[in-house]
Amino acid sequence: MKNDSRLSWAITLIFFGILFLMEHLRLFPEPVRHMLFDFRNYPFYAGIIFLLTNKNHTIGIILLIIGILFRLSDIIRLTQNVSEFIWPALLIVAGVVMLLGTKKRKR
Repeated sequence: MKNDSRLSWAITLIFFGILFLMEHLRLFPEPVRHMLFDFRNYPFYAGIIFLLTNKNHTIGIILLIIGILFRLSDIIRLTQNVSEFIWPALLIVAGVVMLLGTKKRKR
């Protein structure tokens, strides 16, 4: 278990080292750089690394939750327009389920 954690921390440190190097070399255009290198994304990146490299997913899940909480206002803003389509989509899905249910009963 200890080796798992050590591997996860090592990969995380290497990842952030590469990330900071790419930021200083300005390898990406400004809009991408602003989004990619925002500090609010760092717990999210680390959480993904820990989920992929560590058998104990607790740290990874906690880091993902922290990253999502940092980005909650952006997530709400992006999904605000989606809520307009939820009811029509639910009605369509309900109709399709009912339609497929009646076809199965007829067989």
